[in-house]
Amino acid sequence: MAVLRLRSMGHAAMLAGALVLGAAAAGCGTQSNQSSPSTTRVNAVKPTTTRPATTLPTTTTTSLPDPGLAPQTAALPSTSDPSFQARMRDLFDGIAYDSIGIALNSYLTLDSYLAIKNLTDNGYDYAHRLLFEFALDIEAAHALIASQGSSATFVGVQVPTANIHWISPGACYNKEGYWNVPGSRLLYTVGGTLHSIGIASLISYRGQWYVVHLGAETRAVRIGIVDSPATGAGTPGPPGGC
Repeated sequence: MAVLRLRSMGHAAMLAGALVLGAAAAGCGTQSNQSSPSTTRVNAVKPTTTRPATTLPTTTTTSLPDPGLAPQTAALPSTSDPSFQARMRDLFDGIAYDSIGIALNSYLTLDSYLAIKNLTDNGYDYAHRLLFEFALDIEAAHALIASQGSSATFVGVQVPTANIHWISPGACYNKEGYWNVPGSRLLYTVGGTLHSIGIASLISYRGQWYVVHLGAETRAVRIGIVDSPATGAGTPGPPGGC
């Protein structure tokens, strides 16, 4: 388990803007009847820890083909699959280094979202809601972990398999079904003490789990949210969600 040096927050929100523009251009139709999201600050404490890492970790998922280029299947993902474990490591590394680019290796791709959703403008929703909020949540989680100490070590992920459920076509604005599991726990240590934060929602595409909501599935205000941070493994769940 590698020890990660944490750096100060601030890059995720800036990168979110570029990601929003890029994903919108890739997947959107007309946007004239849509309102752009307002820029908002992350509701988190700035870390007091200091220096950035000199090198970012090597990820294991960046060279894989986009799963959204092939049709969805009803295959139930395994929580012990090495590809899933690698994505969860990338999620943690993205939080620890405040790098939305690394964290996105864990995230449902635009093409996958276009394949399963049936909104008026799937691409706009992906860019201006999902990615924007994911970037805010990465920054908020980074600030929390950095405030706990100068280094953090990835331990693993705890998935509440009893809460896995199938979302049928026609529900939750879907045109294709998928498996969903809410309330998984991302586990890490700081100074030898176990900590955890929640992953609000994982969904399946072609038999693999991907993050679709990190801090919260819905929110009243567009701020970064850390889902149920805890000392120790915390409590997974609750069940439900889309």
